[in-house]
Amino acid sequence: MIKASGGVVWRRDENDEIEIALVHRPQYDDWSLPKGKVENHEDSISCAYREILEETGFLVQIGQFLGTTEYETAEGSKSVDYWAAKYLEERGIPNPFEIDRVEWVHMARIGDFALRSTDVEILTKFQSIELDTSTLILLRHAKAISRDEWSSDDGDRPLASLGLQQARRLIANLVPFEIKEIHTSSAVRCYETVNPVARALELNYIFSDQLSEYEFSKDKDVAYLYIKDLLKNDFATLICSHNPILPNVVARLFEKSGFDLPITKLEPGDAWILHHLDREVIAVDYLAAPTI
Repeated sequence: MIKASGGVVWRRDENDEIEIALVHRPQYDDWSLPKGKVENHEDSISCAYREILEETGFLVQIGQFLGTTEYETAEGSKSVDYWAAKYLEERGIPNPFEIDRVEWVHMARIGDFALRSTDVEILTKFQSIELDTSTLILLRHAKAISRDEWSSDDGDRPLASLGLQQARRLIANLVPFEIKEIHTSSAVRCYETVNPVARALELNYIFSDQLSEYEFSKDKDVAYLYIKDLLKNDFATLICSHNPILPNVVARLFEKSGFDLPITKLEPGDAWILHHLDREVIAVDYLAAPTI
């Protein structure tokens, strides 16, 4: 299976109507959503972000996951993951031998372009989602040294070698969300997880004992109320905490939502991506730990 990723790049025109970016590929003389093959040791979301930039020249903010399509090519079966991607600014131009035209198209005109049926499928999903959401990323810390190997205070337990690698690889997977604020448990393994991302984004992170396992063992409401309050943010926010805490918080946020979580437990380096509007979570995606 050939793995690829891409996105529906969108913006609003002067009349507040949605336009999406289509790319013309001279090699095939066709129109398509921007996408490309996943490279070695690259995760799908970072591939989508990179390919959108390479094929359109646009810097985007990744939003809700739109699904996966599969189809046959001359090279074999191909699987493509797609995300909604909000246009931010133009950063360059595509390689003219691969993409010779980029055109903004109103949704009402999509039928004028002979798109692949799988592209139409993704665009149908795109039209069904709320675009003006903000993002709250709930990240479980990367792989830490086991409790059995650590004799000092548990809050000082650091990342293992694998965890340090995961933390570095998280940069490519989290940068596409345009994170503006980072909150972390005061545990060493949590702030070691977000430190590479914070450095890459030139952000300071906010330490909080309220996101720690110690505080959670005393009062399970503390972390929930802390995270729930961050739903007021109208920008992407990253929170790094622990496995007992994050499933508890998410279960409480979703108990009246009417839809299911993609998974019920996070492994080290995994995350839930919560899309929220007016303090209400309306969609959730799962982001697996970085490929090592």
